[in-house]
Amino acid sequence: MHTRREFLKYASLGATTALATTAWDSITQPAASQGTISVKLGAVSGINSIDVWIPEDLGYFDAAGLNAQVITFQSGAKMRDALIAGEIDFAAQAPLHVYLSRLRGVPLNIVANRRNLVDTSLIVHSDLRSQIKSVSDLKGRKVSAGEIGTWSWAVFVTYLRQHGLSDKDIQYVQSTTASTYTLLKTRQVDAAIAGAPDLHRLLKEGTVFQLLNALDPNIHKKYFGANEAMTRAWLSHDRVTSQKPEAVKRLVTVVNRTFTYMHQTPPEQILKVVGKRFDRANLDAILTGLRTELKRSVPRNASISQAAYLADQKVFVNTGIIKRIVPYSQGVFDKFAGRRA
Repeated sequence: MHTRREFLKYASLGATTALATTAWDSITQPAASQGTISVKLGAVSGINSIDVWIPEDLGYFDAAGLNAQVITFQSGAKMRDALIAGEIDFAAQAPLHVYLSRLRGVPLNIVANRRNLVDTSLIVHSDLRSQIKSVSDLKGRKVSAGEIGTWSWAVFVTYLRQHGLSDKDIQYVQSTTASTYTLLKTRQVDAAIAGAPDLHRLLKEGTVFQLLNALDPNIHKKYFGANEAMTRAWLSHDRVTSQKPEAVKRLVTVVNRTFTYMHQTPPEQILKVVGKRFDRANLDAILTGLRTELKRSVPRNASISQAAYLADQKVFVNTGIIKRIVPYSQGVFDKFAGRRA
């Protein structure tokens, strides 16, 4: 529970944010005056979509001239299928869905960057600290990293392979109903791939320790071969980029404004804006995530790095999820977001 002093501090921060919002409104107003464009956006629930909730709750979509309807999906695959079917115009999700779709002849593309780093940790139950000191010590152990074939599973297999193991050397626990938090608290698994908020709840309670933290630059470079990996993005379809380019341009404007806000605003104020979106029991863990993983992995702008695009894709090639690289020129539409090395 916040004290009166904290409330007054947050109120003053809100005033600062309001001034910044006014300045941005003067910049984005010309786009809005050209007429409103209706779009449907897809997102999943949770902290990973915080850069979707922020512009929705602060009115950034409206200011950019977008009448944006945000639709929440329970899985990335369902959101991708809705994008392919034309039920939504943009999807906030992993670039993996572009690679998979392009290799099947479906023209999805990345239109804006959302994350620059692998922002999850490999965590192990605390009572195994003396027994598990390296990834190789996980042999024969029960481990969970989401559904097989997903991004988190590919990250975990990447860790295993650099230690001479494969997914056949561990007891893989695939659960679509229980959270990582529940799996570890109830000892259904010995280790897992986790991010905020489960990661920080478990660490705070002393349930787990971090065996690998991908936010460590040395760890990231060792396992992913690059300083950056574009793990989340805004995806669209050729029909949108060709028929509604102004909608893409305005979305990029919103993305850039949102990232500026996230980097210039204290985490406590951000949580005050979007906290209603989350379970109250997770608010402390989400605040920690804003101070750590998100602070590091959220880019400064929507520009797309070719190196980060390739680094992310190689994880899926190396783990067999996709058979070959989708060239940058095919998988990316960077007319408005911009391109960097």
